Amino acid sequence: MSIDANLIGRYSAMIKWRAFLLLLLSVAVLGCEPEPYAVEVGFTNGSSTGRHSVYKMTITTVSGGKANFAMGGVSGYPGAHSSGGRIDAPAYIEGEWEEGWGFADDDISSTPHHRISAPIPDNAEAKMKTMDNYYQSLGRDYGSMQVIVDGPRVRVFYTKDCSITLDDCTPKVDADPNGWVVKDPKGVRDVVVLFDGKGESSSTPFPNTFFADLEKRKKASESE
Repeated sequence: MSIDANLIGRYSAMIKWRAFLLLLLSVAVLGCEPEPYAVEVGFTNGSSTGRHSVYKMTITTVSGGKANFAMGGVSGYPGAHSSGGRIDAPAYIEGEWEEGWGFADDDISSTPHHRISAPIPDNAEAKMKTMDNYYQSLGRDYGSMQVIVDGPRVRVFYTKDCSITLDDCTPKVDADPNGWVVKDPKGVRDVVVLFDGKGESSSTPFPNTFFADLEKRKKASESE
């Protein structure tokens, strides 16, 4: 029994063509997948209750990235600012800070010390997206991520920094069905609260921390 060579060639070409179409379809499907959520933000570390010394304040995001918000001696809201970068939704926060500016006055043990290690609620990304789509006319594609310490309390805000004196801050109709958008501590700009919790407190520095090391060095220098 003989097989027509032309038939074999046409069959082979058909197989290759089907494989090529499947490859194109796969690329098209993969290409339509949405990009993971992320936004360009500046980083801010401050306080609404006065002076604090923030040695460690790290946010880990959903993707596993880490962002450093610790800016040393801070006071006032929104506080010290850095250029920040592109970030996805926060998932975990770790921090270490003390009330006052004891590190500057060489008086470390006289002020309360605080630390925190806690997950950030899963709805952080949904809140950020609500803020992104809140305004009718604001075309700003960047925002601000703010970590605010008030004694043992820590809050994480996300805002588009819409200024009522410089921008049109009119919200869209039904832009916030969950009531997530609130005013900042000054009662001026809109924010969403991604985290609001309290850390551990101690009247003396926690062991194996930056402030404990400072205290050891202080005592060593006094004994010389």
